[in-house]
Amino acid sequence: MNPKLRLTLFVAAGVALGVYIGVGIANEDYGWAAFAALLFAWVIVERSSDAPPDAWLLAAVVVGYIVGNRGFAQLQPATRVPLLPAEAALLVTVPSLAARMALKRSVAIRKDFLNIAILAWAVLGFARLPLDMSRYGIVALRDFATVYYAAFFFVAQSFGASAPSTRVLKRAFTVAFVFLLPAVVVNEVAPDFLVDRFTWNGIPIIYHKSDLIATSLAAGFFWLWTRLGKSGKRVWILPAAASLLLIGAMASPRAAMAATAITTILWVLTGRWRIAAAEAGIVTVGVALAIAAVLFSGKDIRTSAPYSAYEHAVSIFDPTGAGSYINAESGDPGDNNRFRWIWWESVADETLDSNPAFGLGFGADLATRFLAEYNLLSDENFSARSPHSMVMTVFGRMGIVGLLAWIAVSAGIWRVVWRLLRGGDPDDMGMASIVSVTWLSACVGVVLEGPMGAVIFWTALGLASARSASARAPLAGAPAELPVAKPGALDTQPRRP
Repeated sequence: MNPKLRLTLFVAAGVALGVYIGVGIANEDYGWAAFAALLFAWVIVERSSDAPPDAWLLAAVVVGYIVGNRGFAQLQPATRVPLLPAEAALLVTVPSLAARMALKRSVAIRKDFLNIAILAWAVLGFARLPLDMSRYGIVALRDFATVYYAAFFFVAQSFGASAPSTRVLKRAFTVAFVFLLPAVVVNEVAPDFLVDRFTWNGIPIIYHKSDLIATSLAAGFFWLWTRLGKSGKRVWILPAAASLLLIGAMASPRAAMAATAITTILWVLTGRWRIAAAEAGIVTVGVALAIAAVLFSGKDIRTSAPYSAYEHAVSIFDPTGAGSYINAESGDPGDNNRFRWIWWESVADETLDSNPAFGLGFGADLATRFLAEYNLLSDENFSARSPHSMVMTVFGRMGIVGLLAWIAVSAGIWRVVWRLLRGGDPDDMGMASIVSVTWLSACVGVVLEGPMGAVIFWTALGLASARSASARAPLAGAPAELPVAKPGALDTQPRRP
C-alpha cells in the first residue's frame, strides 16, 4: 500500500475514533475513553518498562483499593458495562498470564501445599456455582467473588518470579500505605471534603469503610516499619508510627488492633522484640498527648476519642458483650460482639440443618435466620450479606467440605508467613505481615468477601509465596532474577541460630 494512502487512512480512522470518544465523554460515558487510554498506556509501558503492563495494572489497582477503599471499589469506566476495578483487572491479567505461560510452555501453579490447597478450594466453589446460579441468579456470582478473587494469588505469584514486576508491586504497596495516611487524616478532619471533590460519574473515588481502613493501617504499619530495615533511613519511623496511631482513631478498630498484637507476637517469637518496644513507645506517647489535649480542653476523659479507643481494646477480651461501655464514639462494642456471636450461631445452625456437607450455596441469604433472632426483620437499612467472618462465610456457603478446604489453605498461608518471618528479609517480613494482619482481621470482619481487602490479601500472598518458594522450585520458564536481600536495621536482620 502506498505510504501516503496508509497514513491518510490511519489519520481518518483516528479522527473518527476521537470524535466518537468525544461524544461519549460529552454524554458522561467514559468506557471507550478509558479503553483507549488503557490501550495507549499498555503500548507505552510495553515499550518502556521491564515489567509487563499487567503488573503495572495490578499495582494501580492495589493502590486504588488501599487509598480509595470502598469508593474506588464502586468505580465503573462505563455506565452501561457493570465492570468494577477488581473484575476489570482480572479480565486483563488472567488472559495475559495464560498467554505468557503458553508462550513459555509453563504453568502458573506451583506444586506446593499452598497452591494445591487454594486450587482445590477454588475447584470446590466452581463445582457448585452452576447449581447456585440456576437457583439464585446473578446474586450467586456476586457471592462467588469470595472465591474467584483468589485468582489474584496466581497472578501475583507469577509476577513474584520476576524482579522488575516484583519491584513495581512492592513500590505500589509503599506508595499506597504512605498516601493512605493523609487520606485518613483528611477524612477524619473533614469527612465530606474527599467525597465532594474527588468523584467519577458521581461516585466518590475515595470513600472509607472504617474497619477495612483500620486493617490497611495495621498492614501499613508493618510494611512501612520494614522500609526502615530495607533502606536504613529512620524517616520511615514517622509514617509507620502514624499508621499505628491512626488505627485507634477509626470507628471500628478492634480487628486491626488484635491483628496487630498477634502479628507483633509472631515477630517477637522469631527473636525480633524491638518492634514490640517501638509499638509500646509510640502508643504511650500518642495516648499521653491525646489525654493531655483532652484535659487541657476541659472535657470529660470518658467522652473523649482516647477513651473510645480504650473501650474498643477492652472489648476484644469481652466476646460475650457482658461489659459496660459508656463512650458514645465507641458505639457499644459489647453489643457488637453479641451481634457477631448470634449471627455466627445462626449461620452454623442453618447450615447444619439444611446441608452440612456442602453448605447453603452462593447466593443464599445468610442473614435471614439471624435477623429473626436479633429482632431486625423490620430494619430496612440492614443490607449486609456476610456474617463478619471469613470462616463462617465459607462454612455457610460451602459447608464442612469447603471449610476443611479453607482450613488447608490457611495452614499453607501460615506456613509461608512463618517461613518469611523467620528468614528476616525486610521485604519478606513486610509482605508476610500484610498477609497475617489481613487474614486475622478476616476472621472477625468482612474483609476477604469484598475486593477492598481481598485484592490486597491475595496479591500480597502471591508475592509472599513466590518469595518463599524461590529458593526451592521457581516456576518453569519464569525468570529467576529475584533480588538478593540485604540485611536491614532494627528488627529485620536475619535471626541468629
